[in-house]
Amino acid sequence: MLSDLVLKVAKAYKVVYGSTGAKVDNPGLEGLIAGRAFFLVDKQGIIRGKWIGEDLAVFPSEVLLQAAQQVAEKP
Repeated sequence: MLSDLVLKVAKAYKVVYGSTGAKVDNPGLEGLIAGRAFFLVDKQGIIRGKWIGEDLAVFPSEVLLQAAQQVAEKP
C-alpha cells in the first residue's frame, strides 16, 4: 500500500485516474487522484505483474493473491 498525495508515483507508473483506460465514474477527479492499481514486485525489485482496476470500487483480489503466491514460490 502506498500513500501518494502529490501523485509522484502514480504519474511515474502511469496510473493517474482518467489516464489508464479504465472506466471514469467521477470526471471531476480525473488527474487529481491515483487510479486503482496493483504492482507485484519481487525481492529483487523487479515488477512481476501489473493490474489496473476497472473502476475505483472493484478489484480482483483472487487473481492478485494467486500471482503473489506464484512469485513467492520462486527462488
